[in-house]
Order: sequence, then structure tokens, then C-alpha cells
Amino acid sequence: MLEELLSEPLFWKIALALLAPLLFWLGFRRWRLARLIDDTPTSRVRSAAQGYVELSGRARLTVGTNVLSPLSRRPCVWWRFRIERKRRSGKNTQWETVNQGISELPFLLVDETGECLVKPQGAEVYPGDRAVWYGAMPWPAGPPDASGFFGGRLMADYRYTEHRIYEHERIDVIGAFRSVGGIAGVDREAAVAELLRQWKQDQPSLLAGFDADRDGVLSQREWERARAAACRSVDAGTLVPAEPQLHVLTKPEDDRPFLLAAGGLSQIARRCRWQARCSLAGFVLVVAVLAAWVLG
Repeated sequence: MLEELLSEPLFWKIALALLAPLLFWLGFRRWRLARLIDDTPTSRVRSAAQGYVELSGRARLTVGTNVLSPLSRRPCVWWRFRIERKRRSGKNTQWETVNQGISELPFLLVDETGECLVKPQGAEVYPGDRAVWYGAMPWPAGPPDASGFFGGRLMADYRYTEHRIYEHERIDVIGAFRSVGGIAGVDREAAVAELLRQWKQDQPSLLAGFDADRDGVLSQREWERARAAACRSVDAGTLVPAEPQLHVLTKPEDDRPFLLAAGGLSQIARRCRWQARCSLAGFVLVVAVLAAWVLG
């Protein structure tokens, strides 16, 4: 049945007609991703604008966090793994995924101006380290050098793949940047009310500062002047301590990419351009074959 289908010219015409738009879409998507990486300037954590930015720095664990990759048990800040089981069907061998996982724990990106908390959920990650090894058990006994005799590919029933990003490794991230805390994070009305409450506890100073007619009681107009002064103090940030700023980088709410790469995004852009050229060249070739087939 399959041999008859493959020998049918109509089957190949339909297959090529479906392949052409797929190749064009893949090429356009990879080229667009390369352009986005090239066109997004790298910012510093302290001076980054709120919104869609690119940051570059070193990966660091958050305080009190100890992350180990699941398969090899190696320290890292991020991991992804896959376990596959060998399936034999006659002379053919296929690998079927039986277990997989990905880290979603936040970690820090640190540059010379500050640090930013990276939440990797939903990111397209290009890790710097990849390990593949083989074994006889559904879960490996340890890293590749601990697999022993059953680590050989020919005799193994399971294949283990693990990707990791290590602490202090250089990373580039493009995503949605926002800052929490600081002067902008203070509830202005609550801060003004608190400051006025403190002033009320020191009535002599309050009256000395705002009792213009010296009758010992603040009138409505005098109280408004005191409140205006409290607002100015809060806005100036001189009397209300600001909370330390926390910078966070997450997946954008729109459809723009969330990218995380170890070693730099520039090489990812080069790879995307090469993939785009190959896909678009394939599209042209498929269209040429179809045109020759139809017109011939």
C-alpha cells in the first residue's frame, strides 16, 4: 500500500504543494527572529527602560537556592532533560520519549550595574551545555562517566539528554522588563497619611509650622497647607524611605519572543539567518519543481 502511494505522481504533487508554504513560513519566522535580535539594543540593568529589552550578564542563583540538574545531579541555574526508550520494529529502531522536564525556578542575571530576576517560564532557551548518554534503566544512575558498561549505545535501552546553564555563565535575555519598589512603588496617599499622623503626634512643631494666625488650632486652610507640605515631602522622597527596587524579566504578554541564550544571542541570530536562507532556498526549489511538473 505504501509503495503504491509513493509511486503515485499525484501524491508527490500534493506533498510538494504542502511543503512549499511550510518552508516559506519557517524561513520567514527564523529571519524575523534574527532581525529582532539584531535590532534590540543591549541595556544595563540599572538604566533599562520598562518594557521589551535585552540584557546581558552572568547567571547567578538567588540567595538560599541550590539547584541540581535531575539526571546528572550537577549544580546549575537552569536545566532541561529528556529520557527516551528504544523501540524496535523489525529492522527499524526508534527512540520514544518516556520522561522529560524543564526548570522553572527563577535565577539572577547580574551585570556591573545591578541584578535582575529572570523567570524562565515560557522562554525559548538556547543552553550552553548539552550531554547525551545511554543506559539500561528508566532513570540514570548518575552522570555519563558513571554509566559503566551499560553506557554503550548499542547495548542500551535508554537514552538520556540533559541541557544546563551554569552559575556565572554569560547569558543574554530578551523579554519584558519591569521594576518593582523604589519611589515609584510607594503608595503616595498612604505615605502622606502616615507622615501627617507623625506630625500630629508632635503638636507644638505642627502648630509652629502651619498655625498662621497663632490661635492654637489649625483651620481648614492651614490643614490643607500642612497636607500640601506632606505631599511635597513624599514626592521628594526625603522623609519616606523608598523600598529597594526589584527588577524582573519575564515572558511578554503579547506574541513577541522571550529568548534566553548562554554564550550570547549573536550566534543564535547567525544560526537563524542560516536556517532562514536554507528554508527559503528550499521553498524556491520546491516551487520550481512544481512549476516544471505542472507546465511540463
